[in-house]
Amino acid sequence: MRILGLTGGIATGKSTVSNILRADKFPIVDADLIAREVVQPGTPGHRRIVAAFGTTVLQDDTDPNSPLDRAKLGTRVFSDPEARAKVNAATHPYIRLEMMRQMLWHFLTGSSAVILDTPLLFEAHLSRWVHLIIVVYVPKQLQKDRLMIRDGIDRTAANQRIDSQMDIEAKRQLAQIVIDNTGTLDETRENVKAVLPKLRPSRIFSAVVWAVLLWPAALCYSGLSVYRWLKI
Repeated sequence: MRILGLTGGIATGKSTVSNILRADKFPIVDADLIAREVVQPGTPGHRRIVAAFGTTVLQDDTDPNSPLDRAKLGTRVFSDPEARAKVNAATHPYIRLEMMRQMLWHFLTGSSAVILDTPLLFEAHLSRWVHLIIVVYVPKQLQKDRLMIRDGIDRTAANQRIDSQMDIEAKRQLAQIVIDNTGTLDETRENVKAVLPKLRPSRIFSAVVWAVLLWPAALCYSGLSVYRWLKI
């Protein structure tokens, strides 16, 4: 199975491209969605966040089992590198395990390719585990303008959020495939369509790999599923 790393910067349109690829029958492992799941009340991620920041980052600061106040935590994370490091340390191990579990599931069910959709492909050192890197690109000024409009924030806040990630120009240089998202949605669809032949491996190669790795993958998937159920 070919693992395709899809990334970009905040407000560059990565989710738009991910949805286009999903419509073309590519399975998606969505790191943003997983990041929300691993900090739900009762999870180890939630407990580690509360241990690091206290109950002040919860919706109800009198209840340690209250859901996270994402806006409050986000304000701290985007403006404070030390706070960002604490959140990453608390959540990234669980995010990686769940991403691996989902990728194994797609392999076991016969997918020839899977999209690993993550904004932190490089920052979290996940790029080493993918076969092909796809970067969704817009120039930094357009990125900033779109972010301000989308989130209703001022320029200072937009700069803080953009600067918390790796520069989009640096990501562009590391990509094997760059998808330009500066135009209309239809233009972006055409840009994605143009690269589709490069994304899926041959059926023969996929079948051979599946036959060789089926049982090891099944054992790993079972172990990760039990670990997830136990919420250790």
